[in-house]
Amino acid sequence: MTLLISLLALSAALMFLACGYLVGIRKGDAARDNLRALNRGFAKEIAQLRQRATTPEVPAGDGLRAALHDILSPLVQRERLSYELSRLEGSGGHQRDLTAILDQMADKGNFSSVLLTDAQGWRVAASSATQDSERLGATASLLLLMADRIASSGSPAPMSLMLYDTANSTTLCRIFQVDSHRMTLTVVARGADLTPAAIDPALVKLNAVLLSKDAAAAT
Repeated sequence: MTLLISLLALSAALMFLACGYLVGIRKGDAARDNLRALNRGFAKEIAQLRQRATTPEVPAGDGLRAALHDILSPLVQRERLSYELSRLEGSGGHQRDLTAILDQMADKGNFSSVLLTDAQGWRVAASSATQDSERLGATASLLLLMADRIASSGSPAPMSLMLYDTANSTTLCRIFQVDSHRMTLTVVARGADLTPAAIDPALVKLNAVLLSKDAAAAT
């Protein structure tokens, strides 16, 4: 009887140990699974951190700065053109002085053609690289005719005319007065950034040179 009880007690102890072992195995497997999941999570976070470290971040204000640049850039270009055209050099009243001033205008304003015409649309002077001066002179004559017709109806006379063509070129004609004579200054530029008064700063120097030329011719 005692032997039987001892055997039963030993069997129960072995079963308890076996159950504990199985439970320990299951807990160990679960712990290993948790560790693997943590390792995968850490590896993913490390990869993201490395990607952030190698990819330059774009500051939040860059988009605003780019938008402001796009808005202000045309204004800055117009101010630069106005400043450059107000600093034309020339003093004499000879034909070469007119050509030199118009060449400076072409260079500073990036104009492909610069043409000066009289009240009848005839060429007075032009920049060295001016092309198709007859067509430009006809455009200037059209502006003068339009100005006269509008003024005769009692409306304010136009002082400038802008034409934009399919070749992405803008032609700007500007009427101005030299003493009692009407003149027209015509320029051609790429793009559509010109304004009706874009070349007005150059008129001061042109007036001075043309008056000197008239005075020299009178003597």
